[in-house]
Amino acid sequence: MVAGVVEKNLKEFIKRMPKVELHLHLEGSIRPQTALELMRRNDPSNAPINSYDVKKIYRFDDLSGFVQGMRNVSDNIQNLADLQQVTLELFHSLIEQNVQYVEYDCAVQKYIDLGFSLEEIVDALYRCSLEFPIKNRLKSNLIINLQRSHTPAKVSALVKQVAELDHPYIVGVGLSGDESSYPQGLFARAFQIAKQAGLHRTVHAGEAAGAASVWDALTQLHAERIDHGTRAIDDLKLVRYLQEHEIPLTQCLSSNINLNVVDGYENHPFGEFYKRGLCVTLNTDDPQVFGISLTQEFEIAAQYFDLDSDDLARIVLNGITASFENKQNKLFYHKRIEKELTFLENELRQEYVNEVSSI
Repeated sequence: MVAGVVEKNLKEFIKRMPKVELHLHLEGSIRPQTALELMRRNDPSNAPINSYDVKKIYRFDDLSGFVQGMRNVSDNIQNLADLQQVTLELFHSLIEQNVQYVEYDCAVQKYIDLGFSLEEIVDALYRCSLEFPIKNRLKSNLIINLQRSHTPAKVSALVKQVAELDHPYIVGVGLSGDESSYPQGLFARAFQIAKQAGLHRTVHAGEAAGAASVWDALTQLHAERIDHGTRAIDDLKLVRYLQEHEIPLTQCLSSNINLNVVDGYENHPFGEFYKRGLCVTLNTDDPQVFGISLTQEFEIAAQYFDLDSDDLARIVLNGITASFENKQNKLFYHKRIEKELTFLENELRQEYVNEVSSI
């Protein structure tokens, strides 16, 4: 990559560059207007008046309030058609931002409890991924969301179902929820099953609890990737371990600010993690809840951590490195995205030259 005049138009570079998203909850991507439609269709007596009122549901003071707000909206997904509508709209949004690879998670237990089989749910999501022609260049994979608020036995039973289904669209499982209330060790059995089945494993840690929770995710759950990992900065031995063992951190700046994990973007440890050589990625977590896009997350990172186009390109490519794709596909996407990033820089440089020449 070659920096230079492209830095004069970094915002345009960010807008047009290929991107990767690895930490994205499907239930947190429901557009307010779509949420309103679902509520009017499935629970008309309690439906808000307009989409602005839907946004009020996402006003919260802490993690429990955030979880409740998410549930109040996502509980209105009542059938597979609803689920597909939300998924297709998410994909359209990602394509508009030139996201070329995404791993998103879905809280499938919610829909199993409604009476659908795991196979029906996953097939419905997989069909959405086939809706787009190749020219859109969006490759998606599914991570099965495991919720800490469920009993360890229920979580283990779901992992067994996932292992038995062995669906090609599923690349792994991910544990989310309030780690301070539901410690990692409760789910050791579930993650042992996942590991034995060859399922990739990611764990929310260092968000609602401290660095010890990250250690527990690594040692008790054999996590290959840490979602958030923000509080790892409190333990420099852990930071060195993450760097030396190439454990990726899927960082979500706006989520951490909105949930008071960090007091202000300028105090977020993302910049320090990046400088220390950790494999960090930028992600949205719950884009519609926090009113953020992946493009905006990159803009924020560039502003607060003084990143140039080379830095941003490296973070995008970290996303491929941190993904749960196989080695062959990682190599393919790495080469393709690196080529497109170089092409974009040259294109912006030429546009700059043309602009200067016309003056």
